[in-house]
Amino acid sequence: MMIQVDFFLYHLSERKGAGMIIGIDVGGTHADGVLLDGDKLLGKHKVSVDQQQLSDVIITLLQHLVPGDRSKLTRIHLSSTLCTNAIVTGSLEPVGMLIQAGPGMNPDFFARSCSTWFLDGAIDHRGQILRDPDPAKIDAAAVAMLQEGINSIGIVTKFSHRNNRHELQVAERLAGHFAHVSMGHRISGLPNFPRRVYSTWLNGALSSQFNLFKNALEQGLRHLGITCPCHVLKADGGTIPFSRACEFPCESVHSGPSASVMGCLALSSQTDDAVLLDIGGTTTDIALLVDGAPLLEPYGVNVAGRPTLIRALKTTSIGLGGDSRVAWHNGTFRIGPERQGTSMAEGGSAPTPTDAMVVLGKLSIGSQQKAGMAMLALCPREAPEYTATLLLESFAQHIRLAVETMIEEVFARPVYTVAALLHRRRIQPRQIVAIGGPAEALQPFLSESLFLPCTVPANYEVANAIGAARARLTVQATLYADTGDGRLSIPEISCLEKIASRFTMPDAEKRLKDAIDTMVAEMGMKTCPEIDFLERLEMNVVRGFSTSGKILTLKAQIRPGLTTI
Repeated sequence: MMIQVDFFLYHLSERKGAGMIIGIDVGGTHADGVLLDGDKLLGKHKVSVDQQQLSDVIITLLQHLVPGDRSKLTRIHLSSTLCTNAIVTGSLEPVGMLIQAGPGMNPDFFARSCSTWFLDGAIDHRGQILRDPDPAKIDAAAVAMLQEGINSIGIVTKFSHRNNRHELQVAERLAGHFAHVSMGHRISGLPNFPRRVYSTWLNGALSSQFNLFKNALEQGLRHLGITCPCHVLKADGGTIPFSRACEFPCESVHSGPSASVMGCLALSSQTDDAVLLDIGGTTTDIALLVDGAPLLEPYGVNVAGRPTLIRALKTTSIGLGGDSRVAWHNGTFRIGPERQGTSMAEGGSAPTPTDAMVVLGKLSIGSQQKAGMAMLALCPREAPEYTATLLLESFAQHIRLAVETMIEEVFARPVYTVAALLHRRRIQPRQIVAIGGPAEALQPFLSESLFLPCTVPANYEVANAIGAARARLTVQATLYADTGDGRLSIPEISCLEKIASRFTMPDAEKRLKDAIDTMVAEMGMKTCPEIDFLERLEMNVVRGFSTSGKILTLKAQIRPGLTTI
């Protein structure tokens, strides 16, 4: 892993006074919402979550937060658990995959996760069409999928990031037969055939549920008289317009953890290495800062046990929260990962860390007497205060072990370049930043366990909603050019066009910038923020004993970051 490339680089870009923004974060237990106007937090609200009715939860929050003058509301930013819940509960939609692997690797392993049909034909690594797929096989696969009741399909050819022609041909032939069609080159322009297959499968498996969610939410927005744009938080900490998220729902996976990171960054200015913690009712999300910037997954996040090309912040989630069920077993506390309702202080049936916080007077909720009974149920011979202290110390120790494991995992990955080796250094956290409902109550225990000062910023209980509100729109695109063959590809926008033999890297930068400008305009932004060119690769093509052209690769992005307030 090339650590310095994977650091998340932030800058503040949008002008002050950009209007009111509502940020909403839907977690596993509660949903939080905030209304921001410039540098003022005008309102915040929290409601319980019914995971089966997420759109209703969001509408309820909006009813409490939307300003009287709707014209002052410029955007709504959402961080939702919809896609994550679908993955965790196994309620993904069946997907039919059409895969063209071409010569080389045996593709049979792709068929293990869903109904899969392999197409003939091939495109080589430079984007040259070797043979078109047989239309009869495409039609036969379509008939079989319809007979199976499949309504969502994914189409992936091995080198579609270099030439998307075959994916487009298959999609055009099947147009009108399926509700949702996902093409690999549109999901990501990066190489890695297996990851592109799994990313496309995941996108198709989430499409129906996300569209139902979108329709329900848009109906609620119309009922409230809200007409401003709505954005969804992505796994990389940026946002995407709701309309585009319906085409690429896979990008909203892990939006909850990314909201945690953005919330910590929005509320606490850090320039050193640090540990970010979001402690909720069910889980704790952990992220690391290096020189004040979070890490990105270097290749793409793993989802449902499969590697993808979905760009995401490097986070770890553990089944440890304020409402985790606690048991005493062989002289130690077993905390989570399951959750059995609320704390006993609030009428629940099992002891939780929240009960310990109530006993010690660190939380003022529910019944302190019932919380004491929860501690006695764990250790009948000990004073409730003593048991509560040991329990919270154990809670903090669980987090410390998870943080240490995460640091080890980051540096256990192989280093592929000399540059990465020279810049590689050990992460040495100087600070803990904790947010989430139990954060303030756990502050001293975290500081003692990790031997670090622990900061709990103001409005920590709604930090994720603030992070969602302040996240900015992001775009990433990749350009491949082969001057020898006179062809250019920008996969993310299905662009395949001819170029002159004298096409250069400056030409590539201009063409990719124009493409991103167009993407941004289509997403409703009037001006395009600064574009970063990330990776430049230029190689000569030698045939015989002379150079016959060049292959150019260029990647660019609108950098994820925070808007100014």
